[in-house]
Amino acid sequence: MIPLVYFLIAWLVLVGLFGIGALLTLGMNLRYSVATAGAYISTGLFVVVSASALIACGLYIATVDWTQTVELFAPISIGFAP
Repeated sequence: MIPLVYFLIAWLVLVGLFGIGALLTLGMNLRYSVATAGAYISTGLFVVVSASALIACGLYIATVDWTQTVELFAPISIGFAP
């Protein structure tokens, strides 16, 4: 039995890695791109879409019961209702 909170911790680690990658991407885009309105619009769009996705995930995660467990290798019962 694996507690669901382990999956939450793994997700938070991956979000942290995404955050580092996003900061690098934003820094490179703003530093090395041609200083036009398109560069700033694409950077702003990236920030808005990323923030929206993270907020939506956060709202969903707030509704999950993290005290549940997952049994990965449960016996398979074919043809029987659980």
